[in-house]
Amino acid sequence: MTDTTETSPSTAPEAERDEEAFHIPDELALALTEFAAVEQLSRGDAICLILREYLKAKGYLTRAT
Repeated sequence: MTDTTETSPSTAPEAERDEEAFHIPDELALALTEFAAVEQLSRGDAICLILREYLKAKGYLTRAT
């Protein structure tokens, strides 16, 4: 019987799971870093702001936040 604990996504280190789940291309990462610095936001807050505005513009987010 094969031990799957080493290859199971649920037991992989958190950083490794995050890396596998979502990859930002270098060009976007640089633009995001610049945007966050100019707007004086953390990277996470910058991502949320961008997503919120995009989803509002596309009609997926109708509740004002």
